[in-house]
Amino acid sequence: MNSFADIKVIDNEKGNFSIGGNVELNFNYRDRESHINNNSEFNQDGRVLIEFFGEKYTSNGHYVGVKAQPLFESTGNIALDDAYFEFGKKEGWAIKAGRFEAYDMFPVGLDVFLEYSGDTANDLYSDGAAYTYQMKEVRGRGSDGQIMYNQTFGNLYVEVGTMLGDRSNLFDGGLEGKYHGEQIDTVKDSFLVRPVVAYQMEDFKVAASVETNLVSDAVVANGVDISERTGYGLTGNWSSGDWSVNVSLAYLDAVDENNLTAGVNALWKNFGLGYIQSINKYENKEFSSWAEGDVNVSTWYASYALRDVFEVQDFSILLGTYYTTVDNKLDQQSEVSAFAEEDDFGTRVRLFYEF
Repeated sequence: MNSFADIKVIDNEKGNFSIGGNVELNFNYRDRESHINNNSEFNQDGRVLIEFFGEKYTSNGHYVGVKAQPLFESTGNIALDDAYFEFGKKEGWAIKAGRFEAYDMFPVGLDVFLEYSGDTANDLYSDGAAYTYQMKEVRGRGSDGQIMYNQTFGNLYVEVGTMLGDRSNLFDGGLEGKYHGEQIDTVKDSFLVRPVVAYQMEDFKVAASVETNLVSDAVVANGVDISERTGYGLTGNWSSGDWSVNVSLAYLDAVDENNLTAGVNALWKNFGLGYIQSINKYENKEFSSWAEGDVNVSTWYASYALRDVFEVQDFSILLGTYYTTVDNKLDQQSEVSAFAEEDDFGTRVRLFYEF
């Protein structure tokens, strides 16, 4: 594979076209109380990503670009990472449409292995589990389509991202899923928007954002519009020499619950360490007798990267581990099995090669 590393099919003053990608293979161990059999799990997963990327330039600085990243998973499935069309002006403005991820408002650093207790996730709401909200519901790769505008003004960066179409897949099970014990019964297309403003100040960068859905009754459960969700985020980074530190806050105002997540992580050379605390407050207003009170999730994670193994450039072995707990402080809940106080642990060895 080394002989095909960083292939430049075309690279001149009129444009470029390249083929690249990476290979990622994971060997995993989990000890999860949330597992149905409460036992240890060993498995291996991974994928090969192939990237096709091309740009064409004009004499006045404008450009058109296309990227496609098919994924070949070790399970035999074929998926897609990014696939988008972009045009604009270099070092200025751009419009991007297709499938991609927008600005990361909750960076977690070197996250070789990072999971959360129970069914908690950062981009999927599961009824009966705490939600570690990370300002990613409108970041991308989760609806029928996306379009985004971004522009750079010196040290100031601005973007406005949108997602279009059916967003019921945010809720585990979609039309078969539930929200606060109530069955989701109707769905229509959403229009979600996510503006971001970021500013670079020497070694510091700070960014703020908000994300919300502008279509009423896009997802309805028992007559209540549960798509009425607004999130707010703030993140900062300090980078100097071998150090990089991220601090992030994310807050979600949703129907009958509020979710606040705080995270901090640091990377020194090839070693990373992070902590994430999520506080979920539930109440019975729109839906009665579901849950009332707090459920908290605490997660520690660490990682280490061995670079250029055997002196092979871009071949790395990554080590990662996490430990996560749930603290149920609810005063009332309708299901005994929901919000279980579980401790989960995992460790991973990842083989990674970029070409």
